[in-house]
Amino acid sequence: MNSVLVFLAQCLTASAPLVLAALGGTLSERAGVATIALEGYLLVGAFSAAWGALATGSSLAACAVALISGAAMGALFALSTVTLRANAIVAGVAVNLFAGASTRVALKVLYDSASNSPPLLARAPRTGSIGVVSMLEALSQPVVYLALVAVLVVLVIVRHTPLGMRIEAAGEHPEALAARGVSVDRTRWTALVLGGALAGLGGAHLSLAQHEFVAYMSAGRGFLALAAVIVGGWRPARVAVAALAIGALYALEASLAGRPGVPTVLLQTLPFAATLIAVVGLVGRVRAPKALG
Repeated sequence: MNSVLVFLAQCLTASAPLVLAALGGTLSERAGVATIALEGYLLVGAFSAAWGALATGSSLAACAVALISGAAMGALFALSTVTLRANAIVAGVAVNLFAGASTRVALKVLYDSASNSPPLLARAPRTGSIGVVSMLEALSQPVVYLALVAVLVVLVIVRHTPLGMRIEAAGEHPEALAARGVSVDRTRWTALVLGGALAGLGGAHLSLAQHEFVAYMSAGRGFLALAAVIVGGWRPARVAVAALAIGALYALEASLAGRPGVPTVLLQTLPFAATLIAVVGLVGRVRAPKALG
């Protein structure tokens, strides 16, 4: 029974950054802007959270800093794609490259390291079996609970608020939205900034859970989150379930790591291979927002 609970806890903690980044991508893409910048949002959020934790000693303050930095990255992406009309794919690649380079530079300047930050928020000693300790450690991370709240918040925004209707109109019929006197650009700016904030918060979990920031620690999770958006059909609840499924593959990888006869390389590719198969299998079965891209 303990092993099942531990695995479920690992699923939640592995899924938290994916769920938040995928929800951010859902808002952005429902507004009609292709968003491959999620990788950069996660990375900047992870570094900002590490800086915030080291500066304040508070995980909640670290989350707030990550959320703000993610929103700033979303604003940078919106400036490029919405205001300056840059190609969204090219701009997304640029944001990802900028995030990787800038966090490495910041590591060197602030902590005299090109690879990792100093340790964050010393762990409180825990007693019990390794599995129980692992479960308690996973469930002590604030972003796990914030991710659950974010799912509900995004669902309410999308289904029950004027903003949600405007975001959907910006992605489906931007001309009709403009004809009603609502600024399409302003709506897309709002969606991109909110999406960046959510993804930045997801990045906070990466460094807080590992108790340090490591260069390029997002490790492709932003692209997996984007795949979850597609698999979930741009619907927040389904997107969250898809992200949770990918997180479960990460948890399975952690559970099987080190066991004899299980190739490490195979485990590391499992989340990416399974997600790719799911995306390919859904080609032609899910419909993207009409104005996307």
